[in-house]
Amino acid sequence: MKMNGTSDAEFIEGAFIQEGVSPAAGIVIAACTIGDDFDNPKNRVGVRKQGVWLEFGLSAEAILSVDATTDGAAYVLGENGSVVRFDWKSPTTGEELKASRKAYANAAVGNIGPLRRIRILGDDVICGGSVGQVYHLLGDGFETLPKLSVGCQDVTIEDIAGSSRNDIVAVTSDGWAAHFDGTNWAVLDLPTNASLTSICRLNNDRYAIAGKNGIVLIGAADQWSVVQPIDTRRSYWGVAAYGDVIYAAHSAGVDKVAGQTLIALDIEEADLQFTVLRSSSEGVWSFADRTIGLIRDDQWQTVMK
Repeated sequence: MKMNGTSDAEFIEGAFIQEGVSPAAGIVIAACTIGDDFDNPKNRVGVRKQGVWLEFGLSAEAILSVDATTDGAAYVLGENGSVVRFDWKSPTTGEELKASRKAYANAAVGNIGPLRRIRILGDDVICGGSVGQVYHLLGDGFETLPKLSVGCQDVTIEDIAGSSRNDIVAVTSDGWAAHFDGTNWAVLDLPTNASLTSICRLNNDRYAIAGKNGIVLIGAADQWSVVQPIDTRRSYWGVAAYGDVIYAAHSAGVDKVAGQTLIALDIEEADLQFTVLRSSSEGVWSFADRTIGLIRDDQWQTVMK
C-alpha cells in the first residue's frame, strides 16, 4: 500500500528531534519541537514507514519524550504532563494518524514541576519528572506513585526503565539511582556519584546506566561494575543495547562497551551529533538534533540528516 506522506527533508525542516523510538523493523517515530517560541511551543510528531513520514502537529507545551509498543500504540509526553496516545501501525495518511490521537491531561504536574520521560514498562505507561514525581497512566487518568526523594531532598529523574509499574529503576541528575517495587523506593548503592542521564534494561534483567564524567555502569540491585572510561570529561546522554552489545552516546560520537572498557566507534561522517539512543530489533537507533541513524554490528548508517 502506497503511503501518503512527506520526505525526510520536509519532515525535519525547522524541527529539533527531542526523542525517537523504533517499535518494529522499518518503523521510526520521532517527537520534535519546532522553533523557539517558549511561550507557545509547537511540536511535530512523525511516523516513518516505507520511506515516507506521516505526521501531525501539537501545540501549547513542548513534547520531550516518546515510546511505543510493537502492537501499534505510541505515546508522547509534554513537559506539563499531557500524554497523547496515537496508532502508528494502521494509518496510511497524516489525517488518519492525526485522527488516531487521544489526549490525557495531568492537572497535577503544572503545580509541581515539568515531566521529562515516558516509558512503556511491560503493559504500563510510566512518566517521571523534575522533582522526583512519577505517574502511571491508568485508564483515562493518572495514578500518582510515591515520589522519589533522597534524604528528604527532591531529585530530578532523567530516565526510567524496568518491567512494570511494580518494577521501575530511575536515574537522576543528582547522581542517584533507585528501584520502585510497587510500594516504596529503595536507593541503589552505586559506585559513583556522577550525574546520571540514561538507563536501559538488558536481556538478562540487568541494566546499563550512563552519565557524566565518562561513567557507564552495568549491573542490578547493589551489584554494579564500572566500565573503564575513555575520557572522564565525556558526558554520556544515551545508552542502549543490541543483543549483548552496549553503546553509549556523547555529543561527538558513540562508544561501545568491550569487556570492561569502552572503545570509540569509527563514524567517519562529519557534522553529526549524538544524544538519545534506543534499542530495537534492528540495532540501536540514534536521535539527535536533526539526525537519525542506526548502529548495527558496530557500523553507523545515517538515515536522515
